[in-house]
Amino acid sequence: MKFEQVTIIIGTTDEDKALRETVDTIMSTCDVRDIGKILMVKPKNASEGCNNAIKAMEEKYKGIAFGLEQSRPFIGGAIRDGFDAADTSHIMLLPGDKAISLDCVPEMIKRVKEKPDVISKTSRWLEKDSFHGYNSMRKVLNRLSQVFLRILYGVKMTDFTSPVQTAPTELYRRCDWQELNFPFMVEMVLLPLRMGAEFEEFPVRCYARQEGKSKNSVRQTALYLKTALRVRFMKIKETE
Repeated sequence: MKFEQVTIIIGTTDEDKALRETVDTIMSTCDVRDIGKILMVKPKNASEGCNNAIKAMEEKYKGIAFGLEQSRPFIGGAIRDGFDAADTSHIMLLPGDKAISLDCVPEMIKRVKEKPDVISKTSRWLEKDSFHGYNSMRKVLNRLSQVFLRILYGVKMTDFTSPVQTAPTELYRRCDWQELNFPFMVEMVLLPLRMGAEFEEFPVRCYARQEGKSKNSVRQTALYLKTALRVRFMKIKETE
């Protein structure tokens, strides 16, 4: 296959300034010809600031930036709705809260243009001191989860729990997604991996949320383990 364009899916709920800055940065640092559309996917109960930001970006970048109200529930449902709306060769996922350094966007595009069949994936663990403003206990638990998943799946990947990556649309369409809530984040990495997809990681800086409130919870994070075990031991034919 070859790279043609990318659909960038941004999940958002209560971000305003961060969402505007994310879209503005994409448009100022990337070749617009590489971007098919930017989809800002939101729930029905999105904040007024979020809705205003989406409208402003739609007006500012007509024909490229679009708001999409999700029909499936939860964050995984929102992303899957974005998958369905994509009509480009590749799909990229980004957070709407600037939780990750946005210089990863042109870098991912560059990499999939060179290797369109390979998933270009960010990693918060490839370099030291990539975490900024993170709770130390949360960082330790994340580190331990990466070690566990690396052993469970027998691969050298360093960041299984952040799906900020760019992949072929056709690959995502072949995936039999099961999750709708936060465990979808790990499924989005592990299911393509289980299907034999090739990943190429590169380092990225990440930051604690500065706007809006996280919708994740300890319970949802704990459910990552159930999803990881299900995907690891599912029959390969179920993913074909």
